[in-house]
Amino acid sequence: MFKSWRIGTFLGFPVEANVSFLFLLGLVFVAFGGVPGVLLVSLVFASVVLHELGHALVARQLGVHVSGIELSFFGGAAKMVQLPRTANHELAIAAAGPAVSLALGGLGLGLAALTHVPLFAWLGYTNLVLAGFNLIPALPMDGGRILRALLTRKMDFVRATDVSVRVARVVAIAFGLYGLLGGAYQLLLLAPFLWMMGTREQMLARVMADRYAYGRDGYVERTPQWNAPRAQAPRRFTIVQRGGRLVIEEV
Repeated sequence: MFKSWRIGTFLGFPVEANVSFLFLLGLVFVAFGGVPGVLLVSLVFASVVLHELGHALVARQLGVHVSGIELSFFGGAAKMVQLPRTANHELAIAAAGPAVSLALGGLGLGLAALTHVPLFAWLGYTNLVLAGFNLIPALPMDGGRILRALLTRKMDFVRATDVSVRVARVVAIAFGLYGLLGGAYQLLLLAPFLWMMGTREQMLARVMADRYAYGRDGYVERTPQWNAPRAQAPRRFTIVQRGGRLVIEEV
């Protein structure tokens, strides 16, 4: 939707900043203390990049191509070009980001306890909040993807997506109300975005429904047709005369 610029490459993944991310930095600069506020937000987004890098590295390990990591007003996203091949893959990829944030949170709090530097404690708590927020079961957030992967053990991919999106819409309404009443304007902006992304996930699930088979471990990608064993060539027969009788023989 908005133009993005590459700001670097990390472990082979391009990192891009969206126009909306630059708008966020400008807003912080004006409203929250100038350069110090921008530096603090930049530290938060460094944590976001590491969070998304967790997704990207696990996805690459599982054969899912990631074109890069994009930073925007609402946070970050590892841009997967294809869907995970199985429910277990989706669960592993989705859980990797919060796992990185939890590790960073523990590291920050540990350094704060050793050095008594408030900045380390602040970064630690920030990463714990980041992990908890992303684990909210609202598709397409990490928690929503984990929820869908678990639901596919009991229902098909489309129905699991629909249930996850209904949960996400309840969360979106809660975000909107809290944004209005509590002054958390970023949540107020996030609510309609979350609603629209849920609709996109439903449409994508219907397009991809025939791609998956289902079992006790959730969905598994069907063998592509070009990978399937070749069908046996059709057998041919002919009718010949043997000893005054008509006989059917295979050619």
